[in-house]
Amino acid sequence: MNSSATSAVLPVRTGVDHAVRFSKPVLSFDQARELSRQYGTPTIVISKSTLTNTYRTMKAALPNVEMFYAAKANSDVSILRPLFQAGSSVDVCSYRELQSALLAGFSPDQMIHTHPCKTIQNLMDCYNEGVRWFTVDCSGEIDKLVRYTPDVNVILRLAAASTSSLINLSAKFGCDPVDAPALAAEAGRKGLKVRCLSFHVGSQCLNPEDFRTMLTRARLAWDQCVAAGAPLEVLDIGGGFPAPYRTGVMSLSDYCRHLSTALDATFGDLPIRIIAEPGRGMCAEAATLITRVVGKSVRGGLPWYFLDEGIYGSFSGKLFDYSDFELIAEAADVRPRSACIVAGPTCDSHDVVSTDQELPDLEVGELLLVPTMGAYTSASASGFNGLDIARVVEID
Repeated sequence: MNSSATSAVLPVRTGVDHAVRFSKPVLSFDQARELSRQYGTPTIVISKSTLTNTYRTMKAALPNVEMFYAAKANSDVSILRPLFQAGSSVDVCSYRELQSALLAGFSPDQMIHTHPCKTIQNLMDCYNEGVRWFTVDCSGEIDKLVRYTPDVNVILRLAAASTSSLINLSAKFGCDPVDAPALAAEAGRKGLKVRCLSFHVGSQCLNPEDFRTMLTRARLAWDQCVAAGAPLEVLDIGGGFPAPYRTGVMSLSDYCRHLSTALDATFGDLPIRIIAEPGRGMCAEAATLITRVVGKSVRGGLPWYFLDEGIYGSFSGKLFDYSDFELIAEAADVRPRSACIVAGPTCDSHDVVSTDQELPDLEVGELLLVPTMGAYTSASASGFNGLDIARVVEID
């Protein structure tokens, strides 16, 4: 397997060695050739067993936490259905995500709606389908619920800080924890019931100790909200569970055990429900992209390889999610490798997939495998330049 990353991320320093996981494809090149003959390329291959095993690993290490898969990461039914069958619930942010969840088997009472700023149409469509848990983070959203859906359960989202997260999801949403009691009291005066506090430490949170820091702040806000009259009964710890890309990350079981210890230390004395919203951490490793070399040239002394997939398609995570994906060529360990540029299929010069990975001399028609392609890839892909979005195929 070709990887330009040789160091692993070991974020928690406690004197104990932690297992590390690295990205790996969910299928072999022989399987890839067979699937490409059947379906063409680019194709994203979803491994149902990998998805189910990830869910079971999370549940085993966090037995008292209910999983609400964040459909935002990938709302394809091929992801949602195995998670429904495994016992997960689901977190939706729009009516289309809700429709995908219904198609996969989920019922509205297995859903929470976590978009803090909803259009009226979004709110009403999801409400009319039966969803009854909605998120707010300000007075304006409280008033929206009061006017249109006064009988719902309210999730009050706190802003969170993280030192190790790739994306700060509190840059746009979440109230300051010090303002939470006043907002909870306001909601109560207006007839709403704030039953849940939530936060999100940020996407691709490498260090589970960031959860402990936020849990400590959340516990203070919790106690203050209860004192202000909020009938709190649920803590939503959001997502942030990391996935391996070109650099390894802590094993999922170790990561979740650290989180479990932090939960016990901060909320272990309360008889409450605890839920989580894993997205990337649940689905990313379950998918591998099969893409084909469609052209090659030499420019500026460097070989250029052109693929039939690029940053406007499944590699969109490079732009929107700051992810860097490993490109794997067959028998790369026994073929001489060199620096090269790998580009996508559109006419846009910005459509460059990689500038710093060494690959063998690739032939036109050769297949590459790209692991960890389940989250924020096809979900944010477009049909720019009139090109099709990658087909999705399920295995095992």
